[in-house]
Amino acid sequence: MKSTKLVSLVSFAVVASVASNSILAASQGKEDDIELYGEIEVRSVNREATDLDTFVDKARIGLKGAHELSNMAGSKARWQIEYNLPVNGPANSSTDTGDVSLRKALVSLQGGYGEFIFGRQNNILADTKKIDTFKNDSGTFLFAPDRVGNAISYVTPTISGFHGYVQLATDAFTETPSGDEDEVDATIFGINYSDDTFYFGISRFDSESDYIPTEIGVTSLGFSVSFGDFSVFGTYQDEEDDTQAYGLGLGYSMNDWTFKTGVNGFTSDKDGSGKSFGRMDGDDDEGNAVFFLAEYALGHGVSTFAQYVYYDDDAEDEGFGGSAFSVGIAADISRTLM
Repeated sequence: MKSTKLVSLVSFAVVASVASNSILAASQGKEDDIELYGEIEVRSVNREATDLDTFVDKARIGLKGAHELSNMAGSKARWQIEYNLPVNGPANSSTDTGDVSLRKALVSLQGGYGEFIFGRQNNILADTKKIDTFKNDSGTFLFAPDRVGNAISYVTPTISGFHGYVQLATDAFTETPSGDEDEVDATIFGINYSDDTFYFGISRFDSESDYIPTEIGVTSLGFSVSFGDFSVFGTYQDEEDDTQAYGLGLGYSMNDWTFKTGVNGFTSDKDGSGKSFGRMDGDDDEGNAVFFLAEYALGHGVSTFAQYVYYDDDAEDEGFGGSAFSVGIAADISRTLM
């Protein structure tokens, strides 16, 4: 484990150095920024029927940058590489011997034609997951991964607030469990609208069972709207196996404080169906969770928070929960290197 971690960190340093030197050479004196960024978050969670747990929930570091392309007038190249660092290892160990894992690694071309993105990248459907804005247990009922690997994407130019997109994911598998060959293992497409106060998006995700553990097809809708210091946001997802997930939230900002509350839920017409919802108990599955979050900005990217999440009896009967109170502190890191 230690050797794997060391090799991963050395690989990250080498890639970062090569990327930095490449950008320096390509920019030829232009003021193209390279940003070093990261995130650390530590939580203490007290959940029903379990011991108090204090752990590192997030530890990430990355580099990203962009520069004009001298051989493609009006085009810009963008690149990003981001790692998850080991978290939540053995509490009685002097070091965390977990693995470093790649979270994003992408290169894109931007211009008046839109943007082509290649590599491990965000699943653009995740933009519709507006209810996934809380801390622990956030978005617990939602479908579709937040990132996709082995992917090629195209995002259209924005016209009057609208833009569309399509993402295709492929891998090296030659057959599905049924014996059929599939050149494309996952497809994502959709359209978003946004302005200064309003967002609405609709997206479709279809995946074969050799790309993620189960074959799914999900239609996802999301919205958010701001009224001064108040905001309303929500998500609705329909998984074609007769399962729905939903969420609606309210937010209020006051000076350095942010308060949020929301309800997440799911219903399923098939016992134990969909995203492993529920138990095979002969009944349809359903459940709800209610969130209350207070967050305070301490300055310079550092914030602290307290959150309570309540699972109703139906959700707990289906294997979710239990209810939990948590407190934590987080730091966002951002530094322009050139």
